[in-house]
Amino acid sequence: MKENKKKKNKRKRLKITLLIIEMVFTILALVVGGLGAYYTTASDARKIEIRNNLVKTLSGWSWVRNILLSSEQEDYDKNVKDSDFDESKIVVNENVKKLTGYTNIALFGIDARYDEFDKNTNSDSIIVVNINNDSGEVRLISVYRDTMLKIRTKDGDSVYSKANEAFFRGGAEGAITMLNTNLDLDIQDYVTVNFSGLTEIIDALGGIDVTITEDERFYINGYLVETRKVTGMDAPDVNESGTVHLSGLQATAYCRIRYTSYFDEEGNEYKDDLGRTARQRAVLSKLVDKAKAAGSDKIIKIAKRILNSNTKDKTFVKTSMDFDEIMDLIPLMIDFTLTDTVGFPYTLAMPTIDGKSFIVAEGLSYNVSKLHEFMYGEPGYKVSPSVRKINDYLIDYTGVDEVKLPEDRETETTTEEYTTRYR
Repeated sequence: MKENKKKKNKRKRLKITLLIIEMVFTILALVVGGLGAYYTTASDARKIEIRNNLVKTLSGWSWVRNILLSSEQEDYDKNVKDSDFDESKIVVNENVKKLTGYTNIALFGIDARYDEFDKNTNSDSIIVVNINNDSGEVRLISVYRDTMLKIRTKDGDSVYSKANEAFFRGGAEGAITMLNTNLDLDIQDYVTVNFSGLTEIIDALGGIDVTITEDERFYINGYLVETRKVTGMDAPDVNESGTVHLSGLQATAYCRIRYTSYFDEEGNEYKDDLGRTARQRAVLSKLVDKAKAAGSDKIIKIAKRILNSNTKDKTFVKTSMDFDEIMDLIPLMIDFTLTDTVGFPYTLAMPTIDGKSFIVAEGLSYNVSKLHEFMYGEPGYKVSPSVRKINDYLIDYTGVDEVKLPEDRETETTTEEYTTRYR
C-alpha cells in the first residue's frame, strides 16, 4: 500500500510539473502578444522551434529544476546513476589542460544482458562525444575496439591490449582512464548503453532508413539470431537490400556487422572493424537528425521512457552524470549540430601479434595530435610525455612506424593509395 501511495504521489507531482509548464507557456504567449495565435497557425517546424526555446528557458529556472528534482531525481539516482562510480580513480596525464568551453563524454556500447549489464564485459563500441559548449557543435570520435593501447586494471597494473578490454579490466573508471592517458584527454563522465537500450532508443524514434548491400542484409539476419536472445526482443528478418527501413533490433544487428564492407554516401569503402564503427557513426547521425526533427518535448518523453525502463532486474543505460548535470545539458542538446565524425586512429596497421589481430596506430603521437586538431581546431598539438612514452613502446614492440596522412606528408600520396591502405 505504501508503494502504491508513493507511485500515486509521484504521478501527481509529475502532472503538476507538466501543468505548470503549460501554464508558463500560455502566460508567455499572452505577455508577448499574438504569440498564441501565431503558434496555432505556425508550421510544424516553427512549433518545434518555439517549444524548444521554451524548454531551454525553463530548464535554467531554479524553481522548475526543483520541481523536476523532487519528482524525478529519486528514480534517476536509483536506476540510472552509477552509485559505485569513483571519480577519484580516473587518471589524467600531467600537463594536460582541460579546455574551457568544451564537454567530453565517453559513450560505451556493451554486449551484455540485463542481469550482468556492465559486469565482466568488453565494450563493443567506444565513442568520445566532443561538445563545443559555445557553438553547440558536436563531434563523434570512434576509437577502434581492436586498437592496441595501454590499459590500467583495477589492481593498478598496466597492460598493452585491445582498447575494448579496458571496460572489462577496469570498469568505467578504467575505460575512461584508457582514453585519457592514451589520447591526452580529460574525460570525467560516461554513459553506457547495452543492445536493449540502443534498440529502445531507435524504436522510440520510429526506426531509421539505411541503404544496405545484399551482404549486409545477410549479416543483419545472422546477428538478429543472437541479438534476439541477448535482448529478449523480437523483429523479423530483413527481406531485401537497397534502401530499407530498420526497426530498433534490426538496426542494432546492423551496427554489429564487421565481416563485410561498409560504403558511405560518397562511396568510400570501410572494412572490418573500421566498417563496423563507420556503421555505428552513421546510425548515430541518423538518430540525431530524427531527434532534432522530433522536437524537445517528444525527446524529453522518449528520454523518460528509456530511463524509466531501468529497473532492479533489467538495465538499459547507466551513467556517472548527476541529474543536475543532465539538466545543464538540455540547452546544448536542443541546439546542437553534429558537424563531423571520425574513426581513431587515422593512420594504422593491422598486424597479428601472438596470434591476435590488432589495430596499431602508425605513430600514436602523430594521431593524437591530429585528434586534438579535429576536436579543438588547433593544429600542431604537442603530446604529453606520457603519450610519447606509449608511442615509443608501441613502435618498439610492434614494429609499426609513424605514417602521416597525405596532407601532412612531404611526398605526395594518391587518394586511391590512402583509401586502399586505411579503409
